[in-house]
Amino acid sequence: MLDLLTHIPMPPFVHHPLQSSNGIRVVSMAQLIKGLHSLFTFFSLAVSLLCGTLSYLSFISRFRFTLLGYSMIDLDVLARDGAIGILLRLCTGEARFKELNEVIANTRTLTRRLKDLVAEGLIQKAGGHYKITTEGFGTTLKIAEFEGKADQKWINHEEIVKIRYGWMRISLRRLTELFHSEFGDELTSIVLYGSAVKGSFQLGGSDVDLLYVLEDDSRNVWQREGSVFKGFQSTWEYRACDYWLKMLGTYGYPEVTTASLQKSYAKKFQPVYLDMLSHRAVLYDREAFFQRLMEKLEGALKNLGTTRIEYSDGTYAWFLKPDIAPGEPIEINLG
Repeated sequence: MLDLLTHIPMPPFVHHPLQSSNGIRVVSMAQLIKGLHSLFTFFSLAVSLLCGTLSYLSFISRFRFTLLGYSMIDLDVLARDGAIGILLRLCTGEARFKELNEVIANTRTLTRRLKDLVAEGLIQKAGGHYKITTEGFGTTLKIAEFEGKADQKWINHEEIVKIRYGWMRISLRRLTELFHSEFGDELTSIVLYGSAVKGSFQLGGSDVDLLYVLEDDSRNVWQREGSVFKGFQSTWEYRACDYWLKMLGTYGYPEVTTASLQKSYAKKFQPVYLDMLSHRAVLYDREAFFQRLMEKLEGALKNLGTTRIEYSDGTYAWFLKPDIAPGEPIEINLG
């Protein structure tokens, strides 16, 4: 049996250029799906040879084996030419057949692909328009998120998984990339904090809170930040998330509240740091600057005997130095 396995052709690995852009690359994601489909087919054949056909069918039906959350049928449909392009387009808004001709020029191919995606429940037809479904939007986000992990290697992906919502993960990846493109080596850290990482984020009611740290010689910060957000609003990630959130009955993409600090000033204790001790996602951190700040803060608070008291309504209070004497100053050095 092992002899048979050695003669099974291994599926090709997927290689695609990892150059940054402001949009999702249709070609590379299509290659990714085709590669996954090949892996799935190889795995299925291997299991059938090892376990026998009946055991294999039982295995598939029982466990509904998936790669990245996709069944073999899903992968087969997504691997077809133009399928991902249609999903990407519909994630940003409804479209008529003629508008989708910009994705697939051949009318017959487009007709077949739309039927495939409707049959899989990834899109639906509403009158003369096609629109994305919940499953279709979720599937497209998974593809975009998987590709982002390979593309944006300098982003802290271990921290991004702290974010509950997929739409927020992929959009903040893109926003972080734009900050990095604008500020380059001037950018030291980008930190997400507040309800987005506490688990108390409410769609339509909460903001996204970001702190970013820059080198001391950075200039025209506010103007450059404005340029970053102008570019962000034109990206596929922003437009797709904004459209979907409006479909859910909210006002669209939540407001992003930012605060910036010069590096030397960031080394001084900031009250907002207390909120970040337990709940933060450090999206970018050159030379682990911010993580080290938090470690120093934890040590300083431990030496002071700092305590945190939580109340039944979810609020809390900090007692930085419980045995403080009247008029005694409290110094916390993070430099």
